[in-house]
Amino acid sequence: MDYRHLNNDLPTLAEGTSDAWQRALSRLGDYTALVVRASNLRPEAAIFYGQTEFHLLVRLSTPGEHLILRIAPEDDLAAHAFFTRTMTLQVLPSARIIQRDLSRTLVPFAYTLESFVPGIRAAELTAPHLLRGAGRQAGRALRRMHRISAPGVGRPNPAGRWSQRRWVAVLQQLGAELAPPPADTLLFNEAERATVAALLADTQLEIAQPTLMHGDFSPAAVRCTSGPHVHLEALVEPGRYVGGDGLFDLACGLCAAFPQPWRDGLLDGYTVAGPLSEAERRRLPRLRLLAAYWVACRRYMRAQPHEAAHAEALRLIAELVAA
Repeated sequence: MDYRHLNNDLPTLAEGTSDAWQRALSRLGDYTALVVRASNLRPEAAIFYGQTEFHLLVRLSTPGEHLILRIAPEDDLAAHAFFTRTMTLQVLPSARIIQRDLSRTLVPFAYTLESFVPGIRAAELTAPHLLRGAGRQAGRALRRMHRISAPGVGRPNPAGRWSQRRWVAVLQQLGAELAPPPADTLLFNEAERATVAALLADTQLEIAQPTLMHGDFSPAAVRCTSGPHVHLEALVEPGRYVGGDGLFDLACGLCAAFPQPWRDGLLDGYTVAGPLSEAERRRLPRLRLLAAYWVACRRYMRAQPHEAAHAEALRLIAELVAA
């Protein structure tokens, strides 16, 4: 089979695209052919399925099933592999990794071969009852996931080792990536930024035992099939940090940027699967403030609607200052 149709031979790629991304895009078909031969696959078709912020996706169709080849031009895929394999071992809704190579020896990037997850993102649902149902099922899955201990906070390296970092340090790093200057200065005044900076040093955010977490949770991370009813297929596309305070996933999913039926269902499903402890009830408003603050900045930088998240961040800042 010829894979040259996957090569992206655009003479000029978007400004700011790194050499690694340009190389991966321009030779995507060549690299796919190498992986297919090494994996002893016999696909009948291969299409460019899409891309995420960190990965390129190629769908390979064999006579019996679809597979996803995930290519990471710059990411080492260690966090993605840890999250996905742990979810599979715990029988939680996730894609299944069939093969992986994080060594960059066969091709100049890490890659995985995964099972294909059908359906659409929950973010694409419009009917309120379907959104609520997807949120409720996702909430139950999150609560189960957050009972799984992680070896450390942050992310493992390709060898599977975790650094001895504090959770607050990971939160600070996450904030620097999601809301780098000048985005925060354009949306929030000096006093509001100072409140968030002080919150990131609050010892009440520390945790005794890190758990498995998604790290970039939203309706876009929930894949489901729908008809008269909705069925959760998998939690997909974990973030860069997959060990820490799982409650941060809930805080992100409850952001005001997302539809109310989704948020109602998410909180209902999460708490039905297990009520929040007193410590969790204290941490959740603080984590929701951080999530709303960072979502507002991230959406503003991408010219996406950010007003709801911005308003929620301002309200939570005012409540924290008053308390």
